[in-house]
Amino acid sequence: MKKAKWTMRQAILGLVVGCTLFAIIAQTVAFEVTSRNQIRRESLLNNDETLGRIESELNSYIHGITVKMQTIYSESEMLYDMRYSHAKRRRLLNHYWKAWHLSEEHFDSSDQLLAMYIYDNDNKLVSSWRKQPYNYPRDLYDTDQYVNISHLKSYIDSDDYSVMLSGYHNEEADRDVLRFCLKLHTYDDERSQLGYLVCDYNTQNFAEIMSKYISSRDVYVWLQPNGDSPITRVGNTTKEETRIFSDITKIIATKSENYNELEDEYGAFYLNSRPSEKYNMSIYMLTPQSLLLQTQSALARMLIIIAGIILLVTILLGIMISSFIYRPVDELNHTIIKIKDGDTELRARTDGWSEELKVMGEEFNEMLDRIQNMVQEEYEAKVLMERTQYKVLQAQINPHFLYNTLDTMSGIAASQDCTLVSGLCQSLSAIFRYSLDISDTQSTLQQEMAHVRNYLYVMDVRIGSTIKYTYKIESDTLMDSIPRITLQPIVENAIQHGLRKSRRKDKELVISAKHKDGNLVVTIKDNGAGMDAEEMNEQLKKADISRIEMGRSIGIMNVNARVKSVYGSGYGIHYESVSEDGTKAVIILPVVKEEEENGGEVQGIVS
Repeated sequence: MKKAKWTMRQAILGLVVGCTLFAIIAQTVAFEVTSRNQIRRESLLNNDETLGRIESELNSYIHGITVKMQTIYSESEMLYDMRYSHAKRRRLLNHYWKAWHLSEEHFDSSDQLLAMYIYDNDNKLVSSWRKQPYNYPRDLYDTDQYVNISHLKSYIDSDDYSVMLSGYHNEEADRDVLRFCLKLHTYDDERSQLGYLVCDYNTQNFAEIMSKYISSRDVYVWLQPNGDSPITRVGNTTKEETRIFSDITKIIATKSENYNELEDEYGAFYLNSRPSEKYNMSIYMLTPQSLLLQTQSALARMLIIIAGIILLVTILLGIMISSFIYRPVDELNHTIIKIKDGDTELRARTDGWSEELKVMGEEFNEMLDRIQNMVQEEYEAKVLMERTQYKVLQAQINPHFLYNTLDTMSGIAASQDCTLVSGLCQSLSAIFRYSLDISDTQSTLQQEMAHVRNYLYVMDVRIGSTIKYTYKIESDTLMDSIPRITLQPIVENAIQHGLRKSRRKDKELVISAKHKDGNLVVTIKDNGAGMDAEEMNEQLKKADISRIEMGRSIGIMNVNARVKSVYGSGYGIHYESVSEDGTKAVIILPVVKEEEENGGEVQGIVS
């Protein structure tokens, strides 16, 4: 059975729908995963920041309350009697109303003070005051009510002199009570303890401070000292949240030091905690995950709806667009089949909507029109190719004839003991061989120097050995790539226009090469007649490439233009010259290494 293939229309529609569906699914999954983790991280971080702000304001409020409690130190007579209470127990009776005076003078109604107790070191009551005497005991140590006296005793027996915070639930008043306890002591070196002051407050102020920073009543926040029961709490709780709250508070109440049992997540809730840096309490926040993920769920639902709409619109548009696009392609396909079946006079329509299809139809028709001439054109192309190959072979024969003739002349001169003629023939043969080799436009600095030395040998034979040649070529530059026939035209210019026009007897030509700033720098310096370097440099900057292609530029201009053409305008030749003191040509090329090949060096190098 022949396997059915997709048409272009089906492929376009399938590709569009498939890509859209894949993008939607990938985006939805990525959003679901990343947004959940991101919301969790940001929510925990935001909760920590909220707890930090709550702690800051609570610390400020507690400090204000503590300052008011410390005004008890102004009662020096009472403190003196408390210090010596064993000897002056009867005198303490004189301070029975002191708690009432302190509450009236230093506390106002906004502090919501419920009761005040002053005790000596033997836990004997010195003075007490209660806003509602029938709801709060006169003496915390002499009552049947639960007033969390155990935590108070633990603090009194400890060496901690900071303000203690505790709390309990007063059953008689049906109210949470926040307790402050301040140890009274001397400030001398002995730091003798005199007794302690206990103030019970309504937790409403604390609850209002915490509520101010809570955005939803579903978030549950409470204060709890380490090793003690919760002080106050705000927010609404569900059954599950109440169970988690009970478990956590039990863990905290049974620990007297820092603990590590608490996690970030409890079921469907996040837990944030922040221990106070100044007081023996911590702030806890229990946040439902559903509250934090409401935004994510809403965005996810909206994303799914939008994805469905996009997919539906994509399918409809895909059907219409693919039909519109495919129609001229289908017509062209049927035309090609008919032409294949023998209707060679038929031509494709060129009035389609697409410029590409229009051009395709025109080109296809043009191709059909040229089918009848293709055989003749192919024959003519074969003939032209054969002629070209013949000319190439002929062009190769002529230089080889010249090389062979020079080699023969060198051999004859050597046999006749004419070493000068033999060397000259060898150098000329090497020069022609190097210059006429067009198989590669690039060479190496080593091969270029060999070519230059052959040229200088020939020049010495022509004009006599009146010039001293000095070479300062660093070894690591020898295999650097360099355009073929770069140095010889510059050396020739230095000899013809510099040294030969000078009358000095110590004529010298110095060729040096080194690496500098990541470039290959070749310097050709003579001590000849000099030149107008500024004008030359202006001409070199133009670097007219068309003059090379048209064969109108020779010598230095040609070399400079070729270098810039190959490597860019940042490279080339630069001249420096002083009249009657010589000229220096500086060639700057990039460092490009070329592997040394067998037979790569120029033959016939003359030392």
